[in-house]
Amino acid sequence: MPAPSDAHVSLSPETANPLVFQTLKSKVLTAAATKKPIKVRRAGSLEIPILTFVAAAAILYGWLQRSEGHITAETGIGYYLGITGSVMMLMLLLYPLRKRMSSLRFIGDVRSWFRIHMILGVIGPTLILLHSNFILGSLNSTVALMTMSIVALSGFVGRFLYARIHRGLYGRKHSASELANDVADAKCTLNLGESFRTEMVDQLSIYEETRLAGHHGFWRSFCFVFTGPFVRRGLKNRLIKRARVSLKDRGLSNRARRNQLLGFKANLDQYFMAFGRAEAFSFYERLFALWHLLHLPLFAILVLAALAHVLAVHLF
Repeated sequence: MPAPSDAHVSLSPETANPLVFQTLKSKVLTAAATKKPIKVRRAGSLEIPILTFVAAAAILYGWLQRSEGHITAETGIGYYLGITGSVMMLMLLLYPLRKRMSSLRFIGDVRSWFRIHMILGVIGPTLILLHSNFILGSLNSTVALMTMSIVALSGFVGRFLYARIHRGLYGRKHSASELANDVADAKCTLNLGESFRTEMVDQLSIYEETRLAGHHGFWRSFCFVFTGPFVRRGLKNRLIKRARVSLKDRGLSNRARRNQLLGFKANLDQYFMAFGRAEAFSFYERLFALWHLLHLPLFAILVLAALAHVLAVHLF
């Protein structure tokens, strides 16, 4: 499934410059001092996951019925499935063209075409796969089908990467400073008394400087993304253990301690979730740039293979 491309796929100055992440500590401390309220940002849609589930169900049904002879690629519904799927795949080009050519603004805004691009990227390959009835056939049809499958899989990878550097599937692109602010906002909610907060802020500041400041190399970013969940879990367990001791020292009732601890755990989860996004941003942005360099040539090969297949079917 071809996934969304981005007009700015080269690495941004924020990612290339580690000083952006080095300001994280000051942002966090400033936010904590001013008691900034936590910001909740939600963007995205369930339409693509639902559509993908329906497409998967249709493919499974087609696979189970492949030997019944209901669909043949040359005639009837199988033929028209191939035509429709091919037209949908060709229409995928309208999104990058609309994004780069202001003269095409009359066909709609870029956001709408992005949504259409995603939808067509699911339906088109599904129809073509059903059209083939899971039979490779001639050499040109085999090349076209294999190329389409690779492009579709590449699209799912691209959608995954795209969502990691944008606010949801249809949201705008993240920036390093915004992610730092998200971490700062989440950190403001972690409060179980002044003495515990001072100790906790010191630990988190060391953690932030170690994991974020200056890790702009690709392989180092990869290592940080890979080890991040384990490091966060260990730090989280230590902070919760220390929070239990702090609440007990304050002489609160069991119910009050339990309620405050539950709230602290929820806020801590929110903090580490925001931190995980900030920590992985550099890596996923670079990976998306690399994906984009591979995806466009693959799609060009798909178009050529599909044209060769259509010509071979109708001329020979």
